[in-house]
Amino acid sequence: MKTWPWSRHRSSNDSSTPTAPAAPVGDPAAMLRAHPVLLLAGPPADVMVNRLLRMWNPAAELPRIAEGVRWAGPFRLDAVGATEAGLPLGWSTAYAAQCVRGRLRVPDGLAAAELRERFPHGIPVGTEAVAWSLVTGLARRLGGAARLPADARSRRAAAREAKNVVAQRPDVRQNSYCVYGNKALQWPVLRSLLALSLPELDLNGMLAEDDYCLDRTGCFEVRVEPFRDGDFLPYALRQGAAPGWPCTVYRFRCLPQATDAEAARIDVQLRGAAYELADIVGGALLDGEGFPVITELARQRS
Repeated sequence: MKTWPWSRHRSSNDSSTPTAPAAPVGDPAAMLRAHPVLLLAGPPADVMVNRLLRMWNPAAELPRIAEGVRWAGPFRLDAVGATEAGLPLGWSTAYAAQCVRGRLRVPDGLAAAELRERFPHGIPVGTEAVAWSLVTGLARRLGGAARLPADARSRRAAAREAKNVVAQRPDVRQNSYCVYGNKALQWPVLRSLLALSLPELDLNGMLAEDDYCLDRTGCFEVRVEPFRDGDFLPYALRQGAAPGWPCTVYRFRCLPQATDAEAARIDVQLRGAAYELADIVGGALLDGEGFPVITELARQRS
């Protein structure tokens, strides 16, 4: 497999040990088989990829993009190389997020069928969940796809199963927008604030004053949850976080029942509503993959 030179790739002088065992030197196919992969078409987009990586984690020192996650690439894919790596044809460039494998069996529930279709080999957890979120977010922004490797124990089994693992293009219905802020607004206040941008919201469940859900049946929901000790704090927020902040997360997401046409319209509505709420409460707006969100409204105001 041919590779494009990448100045930040691990060199022979780097004596540090990665969290996950690295693929053998000179065997990028093994690396791509074993870890979450970002796939892009066209020439390498290294400048744009690196810019987005630093948006996702401003404190990153490549190739270490996150705790337990190392970034590798770009790798040029020809037909032979893609086949060796168990990747679909039609993509010219690949990047790998090296991490320790961690999977959770999909539990039974209302969304089990959808989750099993998306994660036939289990839901990634731990550092693999962080790596998968990163490559999915990059694929969403760069018009690419993300590939989660099969859960195989041997290299031969991994190569065989990898051929059946389809690269996923992010679906607009899987978008979410998260506002991180201070003490949660009471649900009647939040519904009133969102009435113009998200009309017809109603309470769909409440565990506490800071833990409830507003929704429009079959279209979208706004979940309000306390940010608890031990919850994952996106890397983009870590430099600005303080003791006791964030206290609350407002999650805006389209529901799976929405049609394709509805989902595209709803996504625009939710992004604008989340930006307005972040402006009102002085919170930080990120998407579900941990990237800061810049809206058209924000551009106009700046």
